[in-house]
Amino acid sequence: MDLKMNPAFQIYAMCSAILTLKMLAMGHYTGFLRIKLKAFLNPEDSKQFGEGTGLETSEHPEVERGLRAHRNDLESTLPFFAIGLIYVLMGGAGTLASLLMVGFTTLRVLFSIFYLRGAQPYRSLTFTAAELCLLVMILQILYWALIA
Repeated sequence: MDLKMNPAFQIYAMCSAILTLKMLAMGHYTGFLRIKLKAFLNPEDSKQFGEGTGLETSEHPEVERGLRAHRNDLESTLPFFAIGLIYVLMGGAGTLASLLMVGFTTLRVLFSIFYLRGAQPYRSLTFTAAELCLLVMILQILYWALIA
């Protein structure tokens, strides 16, 4: 079957595109904060955008928060790219596949918003729920690979 015609793969592709856009946006957000706050660690950035300000010796707290949120994307979203694809290729389909992949994507977008706003307990709740979506896919893959 042509993957483009597989509904589960279409959902996976859409979710992967959204998550990639979000990760790119998080990186640009950090750059935007550096310029806005004039919080540069590199001399060439200070010279280009800093309007004569000096270099920082450590990260500005808002920039650091953005960097932590972006690093968290790397820890959670990159595994989704591999696990989601394997899940679809091994037979993940239907409502459960859609629920897990769209759920993961929605929760990760919300997580980033909550992280940047410092909104607890919502940040932890969305993180945990997204990880559970990923865990269900992993367990299903292991079941198919080892038992089915």
